[in-house]
Amino acid sequence: MQEKVKNYGKAIKQELQEREVVESQINSVKAWLQETKEYLENPTMEVDAQLEELQILLTEATNHRQNVEKMAEDQKNKYLGLYTILPSEISLQLAEVALDLRIHDRIQDKVKEIEQSKTMSQEFSRQIQKVAKDLTTILTKLKAKTDNLVQAKTDQKVLGEELDGCNSKLMELDVAVQNFSEQNGQLAKPLAKKIGKLAEFHQQAVRQAENRLSKLNQAASHLEEYNEMLELILKWIEKAKVLVHGNIVWNSASQLREQYILHQTLLEEAEEIDSDLEAMAEKLQHLASVYCTEKMSQQVTELGRETEELRQMIKIRLQNLQDAAKDMKKFEAELRNLQAALEQAQTTLTSPEVGRLSLKEQLSHRQHLLSEMESLKPKVHAVQQCQSTLRIPAEVVASLPLCHAALRLQEEASQLQHTAIQQCNVLQAGGAGTSHLSTK
Repeated sequence: MQEKVKNYGKAIKQELQEREVVESQINSVKAWLQETKEYLENPTMEVDAQLEELQILLTEATNHRQNVEKMAEDQKNKYLGLYTILPSEISLQLAEVALDLRIHDRIQDKVKEIEQSKTMSQEFSRQIQKVAKDLTTILTKLKAKTDNLVQAKTDQKVLGEELDGCNSKLMELDVAVQNFSEQNGQLAKPLAKKIGKLAEFHQQAVRQAENRLSKLNQAASHLEEYNEMLELILKWIEKAKVLVHGNIVWNSASQLREQYILHQTLLEEAEEIDSDLEAMAEKLQHLASVYCTEKMSQQVTELGRETEELRQMIKIRLQNLQDAAKDMKKFEAELRNLQAALEQAQTTLTSPEVGRLSLKEQLSHRQHLLSEMESLKPKVHAVQQCQSTLRIPAEVVASLPLCHAALRLQEEASQLQHTAIQQCNVLQAGGAGTSHLSTK
């Protein structure tokens, strides 16, 4: 009997110990459930960390559910073996915990919800990046330069429409993210920040587009004025080239003077070229932000160099013409003096009135004329001196009509003097014969 009592006491003690273990396990699950409920009601972690934590909780919930199910099965089998039912205090606690462990589904739903929110957030980010990429492309195109203003204005209109499209998309995204933020504050906050920056980026692009459109509209007039000045300079260069590469006509002082005036006029016209070139450079500065001006800048530089070279050539020719005209004027004056003296001597020598004089008077007249003709020598010398000092190319001098005239006048002077000497000799011989007859 005592043995039975002793065994019964041991059984009761063991039962109490086993129940204590079961209750401890149940309480552990209850504590976990309480912590999990509190966490689900007040999540404080960043979304990715929260998702990671929920995955851990989901695994723990699965394990707890499996453990509780096994515990319930073990307890049921245990008491079936004892031919009794599971004590109500244990069965109720196990049922309560099993019911509470349906939090597994809640955790799973939360995981799906966060994953869906992340997917939506990623989609928003993708759309934001797409708008950012489109705006970057538009800005790149707005910074591009053109060599076709008509096409550039057409392209500008298209870019304006694309900017409007980006703005519409941004507004749609802004509304969608605001709605998204009502349930997903953490995920929506960086999205809203990105949209804000993108809106500023869009405004920058709009200002850039407006500025470029204004410059494109102004570019047409700048380009027209540039081309007008270019045409004038090219015409001047063409005239200058014809002039400086043309042969100078050295025939007379008047012709040299006319050529001098042409050169002087062209040189005066060149004074406006410097200001035109400066104005053209200014036009290029206005055009530079929207128009391809590299070749035009080189053109302005080349025009400046070419016009300066031509001006220097004109100045040299101008000085040569001035010197030649001065010398030629003096040469012509000396020729006129010589010609006038020769004509006077010729007139005197061939005057019919002299023939009506006596031989003695004729001889006296011829001798006087001959002495006067000595004054032709300085005039001839002056002509020769002027000819030798002409500042005209040596190869040209010999072919000048004035030089031929000078040679002819010198020959006439010599011939006239020779004729006068012959006539004096004849008259002297005639006078001597007359004197001899008178003596007889």
